[in-house]
Amino acid sequence: MRGVIVLVLGVAAAGCAAAPGFTDTARILREDGTTLSRIDLTGKHVEAVVNATGCPPGARRAVYTITGDLAPGGTSAAVTSALATEFQRMGYQEGEGPGARFGVNVSVLEKTSLGITFTVTLRSGRPNVEIAGRTGCHAS
Repeated sequence: MRGVIVLVLGVAAAGCAAAPGFTDTARILREDGTTLSRIDLTGKHVEAVVNATGCPPGARRAVYTITGDLAPGGTSAAVTSALATEFQRMGYQEGEGPGARFGVNVSVLEKTSLGITFTVTLRSGRPNVEIAGRTGCHAS
């Protein structure tokens, strides 16, 4: 009986845990973005910023972007495969996205428990690859 009480208390405590704050979600976004930035791209540019774009007054979000072109001899299929493997390993789920339109393929991947979303855009024009991750808005 004592084991059952301990289990119930443990489950209740887990249910009361506070949602991760801005600092934690921004750190996870940065860690996940760093993992994704290992893909081989020519002219790669990586940027991590905090801004208020799209947030209500007094709130902010973390943004992590990677842009670049396919490496010589590289294919969009190889980049897609590498990214899919990493996103799956990091616990992201495929979200609603526009898919392929007008020669541009857009995929949305989400870590809903943390409110982190990555959008991956592959196109024939430059930059060929654009990966943009962001957290949800958090009060400052």
